[in-house]
Amino acid sequence: MKTLVALEQLIKENEERVKLQTRQLANHESGETKLSRVVKASIETSLEETKEHLVKYKAELEELLQQDRTELEEKERVQAAIERKKYFDNQNMRINNNVEISSDQKIEAMFIIDELPTGLHIEDDQLIAIATKSLELNLTNHQELNEKLIKIKQEFQVLLRDCKNEKLKEIGLLNVQIPILIVHFSTLVENIIDALDVENKPAFKGLPRYEDWWVHELWRSHQAYFALYKWREIICNLCVTSIQKRAWYKIFDQWVFIKKTFDDKGALAFDYNFAFDSLLRKYAHLEEELDSKNLLSMEAIIKSITSKANFCSVGREHNILTPYLTFKRKKLEEQASNK
Repeated sequence: MKTLVALEQLIKENEERVKLQTRQLANHESGETKLSRVVKASIETSLEETKEHLVKYKAELEELLQQDRTELEEKERVQAAIERKKYFDNQNMRINNNVEISSDQKIEAMFIIDELPTGLHIEDDQLIAIATKSLELNLTNHQELNEKLIKIKQEFQVLLRDCKNEKLKEIGLLNVQIPILIVHFSTLVENIIDALDVENKPAFKGLPRYEDWWVHELWRSHQAYFALYKWREIICNLCVTSIQKRAWYKIFDQWVFIKKTFDDKGALAFDYNFAFDSLLRKYAHLEEELDSKNLLSMEAIIKSITSKANFCSVGREHNILTPYLTFKRKKLEEQASNK
């Protein structure tokens, strides 16, 4: 810009003039040179004018420079925005062409890009790091499970819309626990099927059917307890890994608790019980035996097995002093001694 160049030159010339006139006056005061009164007055007047011009020129230059900086910053901002847009517009292709990351990481990165809110972008290296951690935490599967849980909750409410007993409209934590248990049960069955396929073992033929009287007579009939125990062990033997076995035992405990809770409420909870069974049949392929001939046949088998069982024997690790009993004794002794 011509104005900018001219102002810089004027400032330079006036600064030199100020130095020269200041030096002339200083030499006069020191006696090094002697100026007439007219010349001295002329130099002093010229010095004042030169300083005033210098201040104005510098102010004008600063204003021009500020405008230039603003324009330059705006140009740089626009250019940076254009480059950033190009960067993220090509992110999918760039990630897919990256030979240093695995296919799983690429797929996970694509999922993350798709779920980001509009206008929010993540740099490649951070995106890959998030994708890697997501794979470690198995978050994609967690999301799928969450979606299944939401769907089951909705279906559970639909199944209960005909429930006429207002006292059971809200049944406490069971409304929360039931959908979660169904998701866990469904996931376990899927894992067993996958594990059998991976290990080339015989295909999964389904879970054995249970009988309602096992729950109904639980704690009143040792045959009912024994039948549930045997049924639990049969399904445990279907599990391929130790993790699946541990998961099954936890699922079984919750299943028995829910079924027994409904059974204790009798006819009031029939609709709830039926909704629970319907969802388990759909998602976990768990069914109850309904055929009377099969029920009679299984009862005969249970009677035959229990008649041969020695209920007087105890387990190999039987110990009347349980860890909790020992703990409780110690706590009670401490409380007694502190009184």
